[in-house]
Amino acid sequence: MVRPKRRYTPLSSTAAVAGLLCSAVVAHAIEHHEHARSGTNADMTSSPQEAVLAALAAGILGEAYDPAVPGRMLEILHRTPGRRDREQLLAVLRALDTRAGALALAGRPWPLSGLAPAEAEAVMRGWAGSRLVPRRRLAAAIGPLALLAAYGWPGPARDATGYPGPLGPAPDVPRRLAPLRPAGDEELACDVVVVGSGAGGGVAAAGLARAGLDVVVLEKGGYRAERDFTHEEGDAYRDLYLYGTTLTTEDLGCRILAGSTLGGGTVVNYSTSFVTPPAVLAEWASISGVEAFVNGEVEAALEVVADRVGVTEAQSRPGARDRLLERGLERLGWHAGPLPRNVRGCPQDAGCGWCGFGCRTGAKQSTLITYLEEAAAAGARLVVGADARRVLVDGARAAGVEARTDGGHRLVVRARAVVAAAGAIETPALLLRSGLGGQVGHHLRLHPGTAAMGVFDVPVRWWEGTLQARYSVRLRDLVGPDGPIFETAPVHPGTAAVALPWRSAADHLDLMKRLANLSLVGVLCRDTGDGGRVLLDRDGSHRVRWRLSPADEARMHAGVVTAAQVLAAAGASEVFTLQHRRPTYRPGDKEALRDWLRTVRRTGFRPGRATLFSYHQMGSCRIGSNPATSAVDPDHQTHELPGLYVADASLFPTASGVNPMLSVMALAHRAASLLAARLG
Repeated sequence: MVRPKRRYTPLSSTAAVAGLLCSAVVAHAIEHHEHARSGTNADMTSSPQEAVLAALAAGILGEAYDPAVPGRMLEILHRTPGRRDREQLLAVLRALDTRAGALALAGRPWPLSGLAPAEAEAVMRGWAGSRLVPRRRLAAAIGPLALLAAYGWPGPARDATGYPGPLGPAPDVPRRLAPLRPAGDEELACDVVVVGSGAGGGVAAAGLARAGLDVVVLEKGGYRAERDFTHEEGDAYRDLYLYGTTLTTEDLGCRILAGSTLGGGTVVNYSTSFVTPPAVLAEWASISGVEAFVNGEVEAALEVVADRVGVTEAQSRPGARDRLLERGLERLGWHAGPLPRNVRGCPQDAGCGWCGFGCRTGAKQSTLITYLEEAAAAGARLVVGADARRVLVDGARAAGVEARTDGGHRLVVRARAVVAAAGAIETPALLLRSGLGGQVGHHLRLHPGTAAMGVFDVPVRWWEGTLQARYSVRLRDLVGPDGPIFETAPVHPGTAAVALPWRSAADHLDLMKRLANLSLVGVLCRDTGDGGRVLLDRDGSHRVRWRLSPADEARMHAGVVTAAQVLAAAGASEVFTLQHRRPTYRPGDKEALRDWLRTVRRTGFRPGRATLFSYHQMGSCRIGSNPATSAVDPDHQTHELPGLYVADASLFPTASGVNPMLSVMALAHRAASLLAARLG
């Protein structure tokens, strides 16, 4: 029987803030403040935390402030995965509403809830530029909350950007699936329980169900189909994304985005469908000892899944963003190619830019409308709102899964085998909670992304158009096979507000008012360092520990500088980076360019200097023949627990170097075939 391993309790970002800043004087201040409030007729409908957030948000947003923002900030904060982190950050906010706490944390001997907007702005600027890491992290935690809460929904902030909001109502079409949502404690039995329903879980479930096995699929998120895709940005993040997009690395240096809905990331991703590069397959075989990567087995699986989800380059008509990328590359004489996409009948029009919030036309061939429909037709039961907490063990074998429903009920699924396919963050967390150790959680890769930004004299409306239509591997000619890829992506106001550097309320608002004239060249990096790690806190919630290595930072720097050249060649009147200082230059000014290059290099991309984004998480349950270097054997079964299999991106020995959806599908197809044969 698997014995529980020692659980790690690293100091997280908000924990660091609380631990280092909430001194005894602050704790005393909180206690005194609560006692004082209990003896007054204070309006208890507004908590001290919300009052502090209101003051800080007014300083962050300036003229774009909306009274609805602080309440939304609290709602977003409560979606964060770690309970301890939430409680400690809320404690810091309470402390800031006391004289002693405000003096200790902000250097001002009066509660922050009483600050004027200009004073609150000064506090935020002081935190952001502080030499004390906890204060910088406090700014990095609160700033994005305010910006997303203001720009992710209708209101004065978003109105200032010229953004039209959703393009009409969702279509009145019937839902094609009828998933279960337990209303009380329940127990099910089956042959195989699959945790996750995205590129890994959806494909595995269909393969197993087609083989005649009784399958239950557990999805942590809910079920939303075409008629439910409101295309309201903030609502989509809440309803379709893991933890409402609040997940970050411990140091807040990289924001992690992943799907959390029936169909997983395939519902919200940008439909980009690269096959795994042959050089990467060879590297994986060398590291893992798994011959399937080079003997044609995985390549054959790639062909099967690509055909099933309609991968094509014929439906990649570029919108304004991609035309600018292509123009700049062509003027420089550099590579530009059409992106392969998993779509059928895609209109490739302005409305496609909202498909990161769900494709209303059903053109995107997500597992929701392909593999999950096949699985359900073959008898699989789909369960939504079910958060798998641990793998059940009977006789030293996996025997099912215990889950917690979103209604607070206990769901037990007993099975002959378990397939973990919840993604490279949730899968290792599930395995760790179930007592596995070894290499589980190690070797995490994030494909850290950033961008060079361009301001154009004509509107680009970068939220419109085909999700991704053009790409370039020019950097791989310059810096080697691990060089970044250039891509674009639709950018909506909430994401833009968080990504664009905040230096002051007026400066940020001015940039947001020019939103329609911005465009980007995204720099997708293949991280090659020692890898990050997924660990557990005491309450079973996970933490993500990851840092950008010096070699990867150097390649990222080369990518950003070269991406800026592409924007300049495309006709940008101004170019800048997403580093917090926002280094900027105007093309044609050689002296300004030299200063810009020096500043970009000197600033770097480490936490506190830039915010990175991860749309692809991989490698935390590495496949391989050696238990000392891998968590899963060549047949996808975990080394430590027979009957427990893995079928998602956590299997990758290293980062794929390209958008990983098709690679995940191919490995899940293989895993299902092997497991079906084993179970008969």
